Amino acid sequence: MYQNKAKSLDFSRGLIGVLIVVAVSLFSTSCGVKTSSDQENQETMAIKHYTCGMHPSVRVTPEEHNKGTINCPICNMNLTPVYEHEENGSDSSSYYGCGMEGEEHVFFLQGAREGMTCPICGMPLKKISKKESDNLRGVISKVEIKGEQAKLAGVKTEPLRKLHLFKEIRTVGKVAYDPQLAIAQEELVSGLKALDKMGEKSIPEIKERAASLVESSKRKLELLGLNTEQIKELEKTRTIETSFILPEEKMWIYGEIYEYELSWVRIGEQVSVTTASIPGEEFKGVISSLNPVVNPKTRSLIFRAQVDNPDLKLKPEMYVDIIIMSMLSSDSNTEVLAVPKEAVLDTGMRKIVWVDKGDGKYEGKEIAIGSEAVAIIDGRESKFYQVVKGLSEGEKVVTKSNFLIDSQSQLSGTAASAYGGTIGSKEEEIKTAMPAGHRH
Repeated sequence: MYQNKAKSLDFSRGLIGVLIVVAVSLFSTSCGVKTSSDQENQETMAIKHYTCGMHPSVRVTPEEHNKGTINCPICNMNLTPVYEHEENGSDSSSYYGCGMEGEEHVFFLQGAREGMTCPICGMPLKKISKKESDNLRGVISKVEIKGEQAKLAGVKTEPLRKLHLFKEIRTVGKVAYDPQLAIAQEELVSGLKALDKMGEKSIPEIKERAASLVESSKRKLELLGLNTEQIKELEKTRTIETSFILPEEKMWIYGEIYEYELSWVRIGEQVSVTTASIPGEEFKGVISSLNPVVNPKTRSLIFRAQVDNPDLKLKPEMYVDIIIMSMLSSDSNTEVLAVPKEAVLDTGMRKIVWVDKGDGKYEGKEIAIGSEAVAIIDGRESKFYQVVKGLSEGEKVVTKSNFLIDSQSQLSGTAASAYGGTIGSKEEEIKTAMPAGHRH
C-alpha cells in the first residue's frame, strides 16, 4: 500500500512538473518573454534601437540605452530592443493598431496574440505595416466634417508658407551720461600712447607692465559694455567718444531687455527711439553692444544703441521709449515656415493644429513651434509661430472654428478635445496606472 502511495505521489509530482513547463512556455509566448532559442537568435542580431510599445515614436540608440536611458520618457515603461529583422517584417514583433486614427492607438508589440485590445479605447488590435504606422506619426486624431457643415460652422483654412518673421520689443531707457565709460576709454588711449613711446631699449619689466595696463583697460571696457569691434576702433583712432557726456550728432542710448528676450536681440538690430520731451519726433539707430552680465535681481541686461541726433535735440539723461525691430533669423533675407497663431491649440503639454486633408477630412497633428513673432501680411501685422517640426509648406491649417473640429473629434470618440480631454487624461492614467517595467 505504501508502495502504491509512493508511486502515486511520484506520478503527481511528474504531472505538476510537466504542467509548469507548459505554463511557462505559454506565458513566454503570450507575453513576449524570450525563450532560450529566441534569445540565442537575437544575440546574433544587431539592435537597431530601443522603443516603447505604447509610444513607438520613441527611439533610443543602443549607446544612449547603455548610458542609462532605459525607460520611456513619456510613460516610464521599460524600453524594448528593436532588432534589424524586426523592422523588416518579422512575425514575432510588429506594429498594431485598432483602426482609431492617431499615433496614440498604434503600438509596437512583441509576441502579440489574438484577442488583444487597445489600452486607450478598448477596440481590437490588428496588425498594420510600418508605413501605415509612420503615416500616423504625429497625428492625434482624424475627423470628417461634410462641406455644408464646415460652411455653416465658418471653418477657414490657410496654406502654410515661408515668411519673414520679426518681434517688436518695447522697452524704456535713457540717453547715456556715462563719465565712467569716457574715463575708461581715456585710460586705454593713454596706455597705448605710453606703450608707443617705449622703444626697444626700454626696460623689459616696465614695458611688460605698460602692456598689462593696456589689456586691463580693454577688459574694463568690455565689462562696461563695449564690444570687441568698438575697442579695436578705439585702438585705431585713439579718439574718445565724448557723446557719453555731451550732446553730439550721434548719441548713445542705454536700454534694458529681459533675459527671455536675449535670443531676439542682436548687435546690428534696428531701433526706433522717441521721448516725451520732443513729441512727434523719432530717432533711428542700431544696437551697438550688449552687456556681458545679466542683472541677478531683475533678470535683465543692458544694451547700447547709437542713434542719429539731428540738431542735437537729445540730451544726456533724457528718458526715452525704445522699439527694437528684431528679425527671427540673423540673416534678414531668410524666410521661415510659419503657422498662424490662431491655428495652434495649446494644451499646456503639447501644441496641436488641424490640417485640412480635402473632401471634408481633417487631421489633428502635434507640432513643435518656436517663439511668437510677427509678419507683415497685406500691409498689416499678423501673429505667427515658427514651425520647428510637424508640418510642411503648402499644408492647409484650420485658422477658424478649429475648436469646433476639436470638439467633434471628442464627440466621435476618435480622440480628445485638445483642452484637457480624453487623450490628456488617458496619458495621465497610463503614467500612474502602469508600473515601471511593464512590457507589451
